[in-house]
Amino acid sequence: MFRLRRRLGLWLTAALLALMPLVAQASILDFIPAGPAGSPAQPQAKQVQFEGKFELAKVRILGVPAITVASPVQLGDQRGIEASVRARVIEGNLRALYDPNQLCSFGERLSEWMLDSLLKSDAHVCTAGQRYGLDRSGTPLTLEVLRDGSGPYELAARLPGREQPFPLLTVTRADAEINGARELALAQAWRERLEGRLNHARRIYAPPQLARRFRLALVLELVLLLLFAAMLLLWRRLRQRTSRLHGELRTQGRSDRRSETRLHAEQALSIGVLLLMLYLLVLMFGVVVVAIPGQVPLGIELVLQPSLAVIKFLAVTLATFLLRSLSTFLLSQWAADVDVPQRLQARRQQRYRSLLSTTHRLINVVGIGVVLLWVLLDIPGVRSASVSLLLAGGALLGALAFVFQGLLRDLSAGLVMLLEDRYAIGDWIEVEGIEGEVIEMGLFSTQIRCLDQRMNILDNSSILQMRNHTKLRSGSLVTFVISHRQTDLEIVYRTLALEIEAFSLDPVWGSRLLGDPILRGVKRTTALGVQMQVLLVTRAGEQWTTEREFQRRALRALHRRGVQLADGLDLGSVLPPTAGGR
Repeated sequence: MFRLRRRLGLWLTAALLALMPLVAQASILDFIPAGPAGSPAQPQAKQVQFEGKFELAKVRILGVPAITVASPVQLGDQRGIEASVRARVIEGNLRALYDPNQLCSFGERLSEWMLDSLLKSDAHVCTAGQRYGLDRSGTPLTLEVLRDGSGPYELAARLPGREQPFPLLTVTRADAEINGARELALAQAWRERLEGRLNHARRIYAPPQLARRFRLALVLELVLLLLFAAMLLLWRRLRQRTSRLHGELRTQGRSDRRSETRLHAEQALSIGVLLLMLYLLVLMFGVVVVAIPGQVPLGIELVLQPSLAVIKFLAVTLATFLLRSLSTFLLSQWAADVDVPQRLQARRQQRYRSLLSTTHRLINVVGIGVVLLWVLLDIPGVRSASVSLLLAGGALLGALAFVFQGLLRDLSAGLVMLLEDRYAIGDWIEVEGIEGEVIEMGLFSTQIRCLDQRMNILDNSSILQMRNHTKLRSGSLVTFVISHRQTDLEIVYRTLALEIEAFSLDPVWGSRLLGDPILRGVKRTTALGVQMQVLLVTRAGEQWTTEREFQRRALRALHRRGVQLADGLDLGSVLPPTAGGR
């Protein structure tokens, strides 16, 4: 049995040794302790700013900026250490004094333990609190200002159990110049500040303090959870009450102002409770983040995000309201322009309705996009994302644009149709066999209601060719088919001419005409008879009722004069008799 266990241990050791090169991160980064939340430190995006000829970068302890280091801006072929690189290295040195986490992954720590157990060794390379002879027990430390001859001033830490001081950073001439102090004075100031911050961080990472911190976070989480459960019960109760009020209003069959007001209040309260529940979820997550040492700034940002999002939403809503009001004012002034001819006033009012609806929708869409982008950019970590992540986001947007290219085509086609005034709300159009009134012009589609009250929704990009029957003016060709047995066409001409004159002088129907009807005479001769036409030019949308009325009067007059129509029908049996005269 002992031999079997020994062989099994040897095989496991060999396998682990074979896999370790694949997972190990043995490099100069071993001297940089673990990043936030105990994860290995990874190269981050540069967070620098420029002041004159210097590049500045912040050095943080527990996520809070402690000092600012500077480096000269590199020009041309100059070579030097960037401020961002200095800040990252200094942060790593400082973290080694208080953060017990190591660079080693879980697999590497397990491999070290198994190998040390098998070889009876005690390396402790990946053991927390044992690297570089540093003591992480929470005991206070002291910082010293050191100088080797005429070299630069350095800051180092004195710790119990370590013979040599642990180097932390070098005070450069650029640091002194940007801070407006001598190098020694700056080193002393940094020593006092960093010593206090480091001792505070070491106390936080001490096991008793960590246990107390997590216990407090657990209590807060339980309180927030109970509050969330109470809000959930309240929200469900409000939903039940709103459903009951809806049912009461439907059964009443009449409008009750008091009940409707109560219903609106209940709905608003329900939405408020729901938003509060979402905020509690964010707060619970923020408490967990704050409980992690060094993540207090991130937790504060997370907790403040809902409030900031509400403020941003209100600001964008106000801006959207102002833009809608401004667009309404400008479009109303455009529609009421006195320089526009009277014959174009009706069309301009029609375009005003279409432009107003589309402009308001476009402003709403832009406002929603601005809110989403504004909130997204302020999420912690998004603004400082790496270039590769930004490129991935751009590729994703390109893919989404490819997927939704149909919507983009509909949007562009809708804007072109609107700007070119191809049709407007209230127009009667004909598109590929579909004929009806334009009820709504959207950014992506157009709604047309036919005579049978069917609603047809067409994509804007699909409207390639169309007929607009009501743009600016309308017209109708009224055709009469005269029988070949009617040899005297002059009586037909005189009858239609008299009816045209009477129709033009009619106070009701004449006002709908934009000009006197035109007797076009004989159009063609067919097997059925002779076709004679009258052209009516009316105001927009008045052509059909005007055509039917004129046709009724003309047929009555032709019957009285004894004019035979093509079918030989005795019109006297169809039309009611008149009381004398024409």
